[in-house]
Amino acid sequence: MRVFENRDEILREQISQNELIHELAKNRKNLSKEPNECNFYDSADDVSDPKEISPEHKNLMIFDDLLLQKQNKCEAYYVRGKHSNCD
Repeated sequence: MRVFENRDEILREQISQNELIHELAKNRKNLSKEPNECNFYDSADDVSDPKEISPEHKNLMIFDDLLLQKQNKCEAYYVRGKHSNCD
């Protein structure tokens, strides 16, 4: 994995947010004994319901650029995400 010194270097290299997150996830995977998975969705309709997320694992959901979309999925994770060990 390439290590970036600062935000300016990332901007200069024109690395997308998705690429950066994938690289960080790969690096964590090499350091952790737990399996980890990184998924990206273009539509809120593709995001699974919090009830379908396994509470056996640590889960992190990042919602970005949803201002013009329905907020139902975000609300569901905000209210019920803790039951699925999801932040």
